Amino acid sequence: MFPFSGGEYSARDTHLVSESRLCGSAASREFRLTPMLRCRSISSMVPGRRDFIKKALAGVLFILGLGFLIPGLRIFSPVGNRDKELVFFPLIPEEEVPRSGVKKSELTYAVSGKERKARVFIVSTPNGLSVFSATCTHLGCLVNYNKEKHEFVCPCHGGRYDLTGKNIAGPPPAPLTRFPIQTQNGMIAVGIKV
Repeated sequence: MFPFSGGEYSARDTHLVSESRLCGSAASREFRLTPMLRCRSISSMVPGRRDFIKKALAGVLFILGLGFLIPGLRIFSPVGNRDKELVFFPLIPEEEVPRSGVKKSELTYAVSGKERKARVFIVSTPNGLSVFSATCTHLGCLVNYNKEKHEFVCPCHGGRYDLTGKNIAGPPPAPLTRFPIQTQNGMIAVGIKV
């Protein structure tokens, strides 16, 4: 049975009922009543609170999604080091450079007005002079020089590097960072991209 304002009708009734009687509208078209018949009133076409909340939530989630997506796309952009310029900072006077062997030193330089310090190793061999970062390429620990073995050793996980900076044992995935060097006004200067 279907209750309506004009009375009750069963699905088997073949009475013709006007739309105005079912919905309260002024339509004069007539149709046969079926069980699947649903009449929408004008008030059901006006968006309610549920629709508003659904749309507002969808909008908020869309904005949050964009907030996560845009930084994620930076992974596919070129590395920022390419547009940085190489600047040389003085390290030690030429007289203090070892004739052979390794000397530990501290490089002080400024980036964006902030002073930074980095430990470096100056390596002098018959092949020439090299300056390496003392930072292990595995997890960033500071490496030490072992005079007996003539190699750099990472105390954290046992990574080892030879005098050319090449990784020879342990977990380090890459050689030590080698800095470009040049002589400026009697000083050995190290190049860093800033």
